[in-house]
Amino acid sequence: MKNRLLRTLFLGSAALLSVVPAAYAQSNSFLNSFLTRPTMTGDWNGGRTRLKDAGLTFKGFYVGEFADAFSGGNRTGNGYAQQLGFGVAADLGKLFGLQGGTLNIGFNQREGRSVSSDFVGNRLAVQEVYGAGETLRFTELSYEQKFAQGIVDTKIGFYPMGNDFGGITDGCDFQNVGFCAHAQNLPASSGWSDYPTAKWGGRIKISPTPSFYIQTGAYDVNPGYYEKDNGLKISMSGSTGALIPIEAGYKADISGLPGEYKLGAYYDTSDAASVTNSDEVHSGRYGFYAIGNQMLMSFGGPKRGLIAIAMVSYSDPTTALFQGSVLGGLIAQGPFESRPHDFLDIGYVRAILNKRAVNAKEAANSTLTDLSTGEGVLEFGYGVQATPWLLIHPNMQYVMDPGTFSYKHIPNAWVFGLQLKATL
Repeated sequence: MKNRLLRTLFLGSAALLSVVPAAYAQSNSFLNSFLTRPTMTGDWNGGRTRLKDAGLTFKGFYVGEFADAFSGGNRTGNGYAQQLGFGVAADLGKLFGLQGGTLNIGFNQREGRSVSSDFVGNRLAVQEVYGAGETLRFTELSYEQKFAQGIVDTKIGFYPMGNDFGGITDGCDFQNVGFCAHAQNLPASSGWSDYPTAKWGGRIKISPTPSFYIQTGAYDVNPGYYEKDNGLKISMSGSTGALIPIEAGYKADISGLPGEYKLGAYYDTSDAASVTNSDEVHSGRYGFYAIGNQMLMSFGGPKRGLIAIAMVSYSDPTTALFQGSVLGGLIAQGPFESRPHDFLDIGYVRAILNKRAVNAKEAANSTLTDLSTGEGVLEFGYGVQATPWLLIHPNMQYVMDPGTFSYKHIPNAWVFGLQLKATL
């Protein structure tokens, strides 16, 4: 009931906001304020600004994703998934005079239905917001401290390591999880954790110049955190080892066109079974990734232009069933002068199944032939910034070889998506 109520509320709001005449908005001061303020809940009669000035910044967001698998896959059908995130950042310089210190606290509630699991039968979820147990999660309790005018940045506590490593920020202009916001083989093939699943750990980041940084850290590897009943778990019981990442990043400026490039790797000290023999255990596993985004041409504004994104990632072939990912896409940010915050996007992502596992499966079962070694998704859409706080993003996804990870021949599928993002 709660899921249907929230879905109806936000779908109704989106439809209303997309057709409200501008003249009516100008004639009604409350409606005009509602449609033009930066957050949906506003300034709380000035209270939000006063709290921020005092050192407490409250944050909240809602993401709702509808998907309709209308052709191909295991069967046709649709569903809706959603998440609500909220938290507070405490500026310890303003509160206690501890300059450069920030305390972050966050929670997340997810619920809904997976169209990929229930209808399409593929691995790369057509609703990126679905996953992590569909429950209330304690997402962050971390302390960040900057030194030397921000050149050295440290962070320790309980939070998803993916908040700081391996992020594909522009990939979240897409609805499929393969684009947003990390290579999916990283958490699938190691102890890597992405939002909203938090674990204990910390990192140190050094930025000797404004355009370059290098960072490393150590994080608990703990499979128990992913279980639905462990959304509020904060103990380290069940730990299997530690994951140690390292990442370097560079912000480029090519003829006035901005870009960012990242190289990263990790080593997970946990034991892991062989991908072809569960009785064969290996000590440790590794992986690496490369990410880039680059504006190719400007549309006349500082953030308006045609942006290319690319990613490749690789996990230990001895232990990783989901061995790698490749991604490429184009995003036209602010394609029209009158719509500077809208975007057009088109992208392709491929999830790579370990060939060793495919060979073993075919050898064990003579009826399995010509199995695929990769699942592909092509997505294109248009994001409408209906208000400063509400994005409406209809999209289409074409899922190729959806039965790859289940060793089945499932017909390619077409999926219509509608994503809503609200800043609360």
